[in-house]
Formats: sequence, structure tokens, C-alpha cells
Amino acid sequence: MGQVITLNGTTIKNPTEFHIENYKLTRETGRLINGDMTMDYVALKKKFILNYESITGTNLKTIMDILDTSTMFFTLTYKDNEGTQTKTVYAGAIPQLQYRTDGVWLYKDVELSRIVK
Repeated sequence: MGQVITLNGTTIKNPTEFHIENYKLTRETGRLINGDMTMDYVALKKKFILNYESITGTNLKTIMDILDTSTMFFTLTYKDNEGTQTKTVYAGAIPQLQYRTDGVWLYKDVELSRIVK
């Protein structure tokens, strides 16, 4: 993948897939008398999803040591067609399937969701 991703300045293992979701953050303000919904625009946001088909316990620990703190926000640095980007994000859930092979702990189907604050 040619991508170099860092969390809080620490380079992490390249994911199997790196997804970027762009979305509008809105706030519902109610409904009009005819039933139409009204909304206020709040901001444009991004969500970053890092998927690992398989990752070693050591590589996952590097990531979790950054995220398992009392810190709420983290910097995520990656490259796109506009160059190197750095975003301030917060952590979502981190599902993972743990298994052991040849005396080594591995994790399958790990998904890291980082959401721009």
C-alpha cells in the first residue's frame, strides 16, 4: 500500500484497507407543518477506518498503547492525493478476534475507526 500512517507521531502497521468516509454533520431542527424535516448544517467531517485482516499482538499493542489512555483526541497522519494530511481524531470501537498460532497471538478482522473531532 505505500501508505505511512502515524498515530500521535508513532508509525503504525499499514492496514490491509484504509477507508475514508466524508459526511455532512447536521442537526435536526424539527419538522414543518407539512411534515418536511428541517436541518441545520454543522460541519463537514471525515471518518477513517483502518482494517487489518490479521495483525500480530505486538503491532496491535503499539496501537492500543496510544489509544488506551485518558487522552480523548489523537493525531492521525496519512497521505492522499493532496499530500500529507494530519487530522485530530477520537477513537471509536475496536472489534478484534483473538487467536493463537505457533505460540504467537494474532488478531483477525481488527477495525479501527477514527473520527475527526
